Amino acid sequence: MAVDLTRGLRDVLEAAAELATARDEDAVLHIAIRRARQLVGSDLAYVMLLDPDRGDTYMRMAEGATSPRFDTIRLGMGLGLGGQVAEAMAPRWTRNYLADEQYTHVIDPIIVEEGLLAILGVPVRTHGRLTGMLFTSDRTERDFSQDEITLLALLADQISAALTAAERSSRDRRELDEARDALDAERARTATLAAAVETHRRLTELVVDGATVPEIVDLLVEIEGGTAAVFDLAHRDLGSTRSAEGPPADLLVRVLQEITAEEEQPAGLTTRHVEGHVVVVAPIVTGPDHLGYVTFGSRGASPTTGIALGRVASVIALFLLGHQARDEADNRVRGELLAELLSPGEHDLDSLGRRADLLGVNMDSDLVALVVTPPEARMTRALQTECRALARETGGLVTTYGDRAVMLLPGSDAGATARDVAGRLSSHLATVGASGPMAGRPGLGGADGIGITEHVERARRAARLLVALDRAGDGASTDELGVYGLLLSEADREFVGRFIDGHLGPVRAVDSVRGTALLDTLQAWFATEGSPSATADRLFVHVNTVYQRLERLDSVLGPGWRRGDRALELRLALRLAELRGA
Repeated sequence: MAVDLTRGLRDVLEAAAELATARDEDAVLHIAIRRARQLVGSDLAYVMLLDPDRGDTYMRMAEGATSPRFDTIRLGMGLGLGGQVAEAMAPRWTRNYLADEQYTHVIDPIIVEEGLLAILGVPVRTHGRLTGMLFTSDRTERDFSQDEITLLALLADQISAALTAAERSSRDRRELDEARDALDAERARTATLAAAVETHRRLTELVVDGATVPEIVDLLVEIEGGTAAVFDLAHRDLGSTRSAEGPPADLLVRVLQEITAEEEQPAGLTTRHVEGHVVVVAPIVTGPDHLGYVTFGSRGASPTTGIALGRVASVIALFLLGHQARDEADNRVRGELLAELLSPGEHDLDSLGRRADLLGVNMDSDLVALVVTPPEARMTRALQTECRALARETGGLVTTYGDRAVMLLPGSDAGATARDVAGRLSSHLATVGASGPMAGRPGLGGADGIGITEHVERARRAARLLVALDRAGDGASTDELGVYGLLLSEADREFVGRFIDGHLGPVRAVDSVRGTALLDTLQAWFATEGSPSATADRLFVHVNTVYQRLERLDSVLGPGWRRGDRALELRLALRLAELRGA
């Protein structure tokens, strides 16, 4: 049916007006193919666009198609009807595409699947260059009049203008969005800078007013919320504050331990996401000195968190440097005082007492001598720091050497003091031997008549024996180790192990294989000074059972084990095994 040219022109003008309202390419193409179907009265309308990178054309949008493969059509220049439209940049049409031999048939299966016969295509041009093609198609044969071709070409020209306008509009919107984003980013940076300035101002006021580390941490939480804590290098809490929504402080400690386990001195901020919280760790560093850590945890770190942590770390570094300088001076004086006490010759006890009083050390109280031995050949800096801090905290003296630390701490029970110190130094696996207590001022000898130098030597032997007994990291006094501390203080762990296994190994082997209790019987026999009846009472068995076990021990250990050197060696092995806990 021939189209009414006047009405068609009016439809093209209406289409142009509608296209002018489109804001993007999709909207333009939707209007175009809908208007093309209405203008020509066809079953389908579709647009193919030029792909400049591949040099062919591809299906961009269609209306009225049913085949899922229709949207996959691509045509090279000169191929098929569409390829000829693109190559000649001129309209082409056919009443029956499949039967028309003037076209190179490359997409016939898709055309058959869609059931198309009549096709009309016109070029879409922008500034004289091909942009794409506009098509209308029918599933029945038909001819396309010159008026229809003209109207579709006019519509194609309107599409070209609308696409250009839409592209310009999209570009303008992108530029506007980018400008807005840049403005928002600048506002955010300005707000962040203002917050940083305000944080710095308030921190400065705190410093001027002589604030403490906990007060600075309180300010950080007031500004950022969450939970904040400051730790020294030994992960001791120097000040912490938690808001209502902040994570528990032990979460910050755990994250700090994980981070420092991976890297002893983290460089810059380190962020971890743990249990729904963001935990940030900032090292406190000044020059070459690493002093500790500022940690912060919250549901989500704000843009100012990193800046605030950096400012807080800088301020706290000043505090810790001051403390460090005072501590180093205190450590030096304590070390010099103890070194003087350990030196041979006469001592001015009154002068030493006055100097000790200035350090908070009561030289008239009971004192315990301790020797701290590291697990490796030399004392680490961290272990030295811990020992010095412990001496300051407890009102004692300390001096450190390359392979050990010597301490003089208040205490009335040397064994308990040794175990307490070993527990406090447990992260370093240090072994602690102790001797004392010394009553009265040491130097010329305490109430027990033993001088401080001898007590230190005994403590050293106790620490060495603990290592030999495979009890590294433990603490004990010379009294608890008894004569064995004197006899075996220079023995190593391998010697002690061989000595115990050499004397008790055969007995243990029989007990293990046969399920007997010969080792318990041996222990009870010596404990009761060789009394069969007392041994039976101690083991809650009949005396005849004791005799039977003694006969078995004779066969395992050989004759003569109950007297003389053999008995002494067995008793020594039993005691060493008891001390070693083996």
